Amino acid sequence: MKNIFGKDKIQHGIYNLARYLETFLSVLLAIVIILLAGKLVVQIFDVGYLWNEADAFAHFLESAMTLAVGVELIKMLCIHTPETVVEVLLFAIARQIVVSHSSIIDTMIGVVCIAILFATRKFLFMASDDKKTN
Repeated sequence: MKNIFGKDKIQHGIYNLARYLETFLSVLLAIVIILLAGKLVVQIFDVGYLWNEADAFAHFLESAMTLAVGVELIKMLCIHTPETVVEVLLFAIARQIVVSHSSIIDTMIGVVCIAILFATRKFLFMASDDKKTN
């Protein structure tokens, strides 16, 4: 007996909708990152901000690394590979280690996590996972 609701057609439609939403979110994220990168550039040349703000470099570094994580997130939304997921995690953990002023234990946990991610990328990814897109 044939499905009267066209289950395959509905699933395909939902899948396409999800792809379009991912693309929309990627474009939206890219626009926000471009605007925030522009704001960051303006802050670099604002001498009053640099001299009056006690932790201007820390704020700049935090903002720049957050934007880098956002760029990696856009790549992950566009290219669905294990490598892009690992790259997002690497950037996010590295950002947290560099920006936060955590305890030595938290820093060591972050370093171990990064080492595990590098080992995962080196030893557990198969050749079929390395899809290079131009």
